[in-house]
Amino acid sequence: MKKIAFFAAAFVFILLVTKIANQMPKDSPAGTAFSLKVQKVVQCSPEEITLVDNHMKATHLEKDASWPDCAVFQKDDVLDFYLTRGEKTRFQSFERTAGWRKAF
Repeated sequence: MKKIAFFAAAFVFILLVTKIANQMPKDSPAGTAFSLKVQKVVQCSPEEITLVDNHMKATHLEKDASWPDCAVFQKDDVLDFYLTRGEKTRFQSFERTAGWRKAF
């Protein structure tokens, strides 16, 4: 009876470890969509853009041709960006950040 209980416990342990290992995130391949929320544009050129969040953490991105002109981004606007990874960052869309999210 002890042997059966031991093998059952070992089997359940292996299943648990396998389930945990399968939940680990994989590296994002090119073309994966992501978002940057509560961002201010601090620097913009035709080739690159720098965004800063409300914790003063800067994110520097290399832009492709899909991005709008830099004049679209106003100095004090707080925006949510929706982007796609690739050789360069591809622009999908942006919107003004919700007022309740700015406080975080």
